[in-house]
Amino acid sequence: MRKITLTIMLGIAVAAIASVSPLTWKSTTLDLGTVKAGTSQAIAFEFTNESESPVYIQEAKGSCGCTKVEYPKEAIAPGATASITASFQSSKVGMFKKNIKIKTSTSDEYTYLYFSGEVVL
Repeated sequence: MRKITLTIMLGIAVAAIASVSPLTWKSTTLDLGTVKAGTSQAIAFEFTNESESPVYIQEAKGSCGCTKVEYPKEAIAPGATASITASFQSSKVGMFKKNIKIKTSTSDEYTYLYFSGEVVL
């Protein structure tokens, strides 16, 4: 029984370590403050590849059509720093909280980046 429990715990620990993202984000949340309605706001999330292998961003999508996302298409080398950039097109007046979901070549899990603020006239 003891061997089975130890084996299960070891398997869980290995799976948890394997699913950790190799990217370290400078910040995963941004407060854009007050944004004037009808304008476009630039957003940038900087990250570093902390792994010993190149990492590809396979997917980067905004939570709605108001956010256009750009990301590096080439491999991010070990130790290299890069950015996910986006353009948020403000339209509806009021508070907002949006996200960008990121998937890398090294994990099946998504990383979520959040930005918020208030659209005013």
